[in-house]
Amino acid sequence: MGNSVRHYDWCYVSGRVNVLECSLLSSNFFERLLSTADFKDVLANMNNTPLKAYFTHVKHLYEFEALLDEYYYNRLDEIRSLSPDSVVCDFFLLRNDVHNLKRVIKSKILGASVDKLFRGTLQGGDEGGVKKELLPFVIDLIIDGAYLRYVEDYCKKIDVEIIKRYLETYQLVKGLEIIRRAVALKLNMNLLNQYFVEGFDKGHVFHKLAKNTVRASEKTLCEIFVETHCNASLQGLLLSNLSRNISFRYEVATDNYLLDMLRPVKYIPFGPERVFGYFCGLTTEVFNLKLLLGGKVHRVENNLLRERLRKTYA
Repeated sequence: MGNSVRHYDWCYVSGRVNVLECSLLSSNFFERLLSTADFKDVLANMNNTPLKAYFTHVKHLYEFEALLDEYYYNRLDEIRSLSPDSVVCDFFLLRNDVHNLKRVIKSKILGASVDKLFRGTLQGGDEGGVKKELLPFVIDLIIDGAYLRYVEDYCKKIDVEIIKRYLETYQLVKGLEIIRRAVALKLNMNLLNQYFVEGFDKGHVFHKLAKNTVRASEKTLCEIFVETHCNASLQGLLLSNLSRNISFRYEVATDNYLLDMLRPVKYIPFGPERVFGYFCGLTTEVFNLKLLLGGKVHRVENNLLRERLRKTYA
């Protein structure tokens, strides 16, 4: 997104986003949804939201993933088509390209069929001595590493400071999440180094973290966070959550932090940051909806659902 695209070019799409932001769902809505026990009550709650057009019958609750994807990508396609530069919107499609690539490669290697691909920016053997049961993890490491390196390059296309800071923080917390997962799964650290860390510059923070995977001291982590200009509140959040055995708490905490980073853009009248913030909020909203509707369909306890919910942007 070059400097040639001026903020006032974003006036119309920012106005549209301002209208759509008003229809984002609040934390109170999700609390009400949690308290419902009957599917008819779930549907009644959704009748007062933009989702009414997608969920017109109780049977649609069993198709919630496909319907929520349709809702999400319809919004994304609309705003993308109105934006003077699509790079802000493409970030949210890029993750689907990564997801699709993983599914295709794993299915080819394991001899399975690809049942579903998500909408992204792209349309359309040799095991290398790695044990077959480890291949899915190795594929994740390779593609996640490539994705996070691309996020680093993606920052260069963005000249809006708050979006750049978001992307830098996003890369850090997601990279830590991958390293943390490898440790939790007791994955061979040579695989982590070879397939995830190796692609980053030798001085990158992930190289230093990979060397301290077993018991990284708080001092070591603090030194690394200072080097990466990680602010004090994020340092505290990461240090308090990295040591926990329950991985979803780290994901909830960091996802909430990332969304909170973008709340100030709601007070910017127009510009690419306004669009980016809205899509982060919409992405979180659809995640929460899938979590709760899936929980209702599969009779998951409310407390288990509540502690996994992310903050809302509304």
